[in-house]
Amino acid sequence: MMTPLDLFLHDAQVGIVSPARDKTRVSLEIARDYRQSILLTESFAALPGRRPANDDVSNFLGGYVPEGNHRERMAAKRRIDDDNLFALLSEFGGSIAGAVTLRHQDEPTILRPRYEALDDKTLGGKLKQALEDSDQGIPDDSRSTLPGYQPKVLAALFDDEWFYPHGRAHSTHILKPQVPTRPHRIFDEHYSHLLTRHIGLSGYDSSIRTAGRITYLSIERFDRTIEGQDVRLHHQEDLAQALGLDWRNTDVKFQEPEWPNDSKRASNRRIAELLGSIPGGDAAVEAWIRQMTYNIGIGNNDAHAKNVALMHLSHGTELSQIYDAVPNLFQHELIKWDLALAVDGQFDHRKVSTERLLAEIASWGVISQSRAADIITDTLTAMNGALSAVSVPSEASPGMAERLHWNVSRLLSGEEVSEPKKR
Repeated sequence: MMTPLDLFLHDAQVGIVSPARDKTRVSLEIARDYRQSILLTESFAALPGRRPANDDVSNFLGGYVPEGNHRERMAAKRRIDDDNLFALLSEFGGSIAGAVTLRHQDEPTILRPRYEALDDKTLGGKLKQALEDSDQGIPDDSRSTLPGYQPKVLAALFDDEWFYPHGRAHSTHILKPQVPTRPHRIFDEHYSHLLTRHIGLSGYDSSIRTAGRITYLSIERFDRTIEGQDVRLHHQEDLAQALGLDWRNTDVKFQEPEWPNDSKRASNRRIAELLGSIPGGDAAVEAWIRQMTYNIGIGNNDAHAKNVALMHLSHGTELSQIYDAVPNLFQHELIKWDLALAVDGQFDHRKVSTERLLAEIASWGVISQSRAADIITDTLTAMNGALSAVSVPSEASPGMAERLHWNVSRLLSGEEVSEPKKR
């Protein structure tokens, strides 16, 4: 029989997690003495001595485990089923997104984190492993992971030196190696990071680096800060978790064009309504409008519910900084122009306009049209300035920056995004 796991939020024990009969599900018994000072999740109430519904608990915790081929390969290396949620949490739940940790009951109360120094050769080897094996470059004793499909390695940066976290030690950065079949992508993402920093949608560091022969993108984690030699965690959950979407189906984070009103999937409206329901939600809704406008401006077709998150902090809940916002819809001869989430019922990016954005926002019923119009205009104007001020990396995709200028200028003029005429 599997030994239960202790669920912690920061250093407070929330309760005990046990496997359920269905291996895709787990149960949570909340400790009788648990007193919530920081919100655990929007998806269920963490009441002392209670057992929340297994489905709710599983979709929340399942939202932290690896996705897709990463989950398959990482599970295979640990010889567990890739749909066995308890086993996944036992193997990889020691350091995940935010401030939730799942701890083995025989672990010491006070953690002495263990890190391995990484020289260029060793780091290059881990990045190569992540590329070739889709396993996030993990050794046998790592209990760290993040969702997402891009190859990545989790590492900690102390005094400008890289270290690899072992066991339940925490990372501070996400390192994405250059993919040979998509060599421009990390430069496109880095450019987007520079733009979002310029207009105030993000504040984390982003840089292009090399380790041996491998070029990689280093991204500072916004759910981590360093205090001395300690890594401090900041609690987050993505909107797929907050909405209670089924962790077993990776497609539910996207809206379905054939069934756009499917209540089991995400939509801009569902996200906005949830944001509007939290205390102080007006600020979160306004931040969501800025992020949504930015994603339309850069042509990001991957702005799904797992790529937007809530930060549950001591002073309340707020929308996280924008992340994983990468320009995609700029290539000629694209077959699909669909967005992850429709705008006023429209999935085709080329047919989106500020009028459609305003109609989408009006359907939420959580903010005035005049305020929404001001936010959209302010965001597009700031983007226009950033596109002129921020240098484009020389190895970014050809034509990408020009297309972003096109998108923003079209939206500012009140036109549909459309696409430039072929030369």
